[in-house]
Amino acid sequence: MESRIHTKPNLFISRWSVDPAKRDRFLEIWDGLWRGHAELIEMVTHLVYYGWGRDPNQFVAIESYRDESVVGEIRKSEAFRTAVAGMLDCCDAPMTMELLSGMEGDRSVFADNPAGPSTVHPSGERHGVVFL
Repeated sequence: MESRIHTKPNLFISRWSVDPAKRDRFLEIWDGLWRGHAELIEMVTHLVYYGWGRDPNQFVAIESYRDESVVGEIRKSEAFRTAVAGMLDCCDAPMTMELLSGMEGDRSVFADNPAGPSTVHPSGERHGVVFL
């Protein structure tokens, strides 16, 4: 059994500021994205958490992958790109992504994803993704 204690892999924390009037549409797109890939998510992640923050309109996704090359492939897929752009169109601010490097891991995640606008995520009509 895989340990529940992880000190090497990276962790991604995504925060979506969902427009209350578009919450149902956001969840419809989100559910289609993750539920359609639940088996793959189970195979390629250490940890996944999806839920709401203290602000009832802040949706949070926390993920840690066993192999981050999979993340790159997922981000390239048309289904992912279309879904993320659609979810961003349901938001009233850019999605922010905080990166954490495991205490025994390397810090390449920060060089690979520099702070500022993401070059690996799609944008919606009004908002994009910003790495913190």
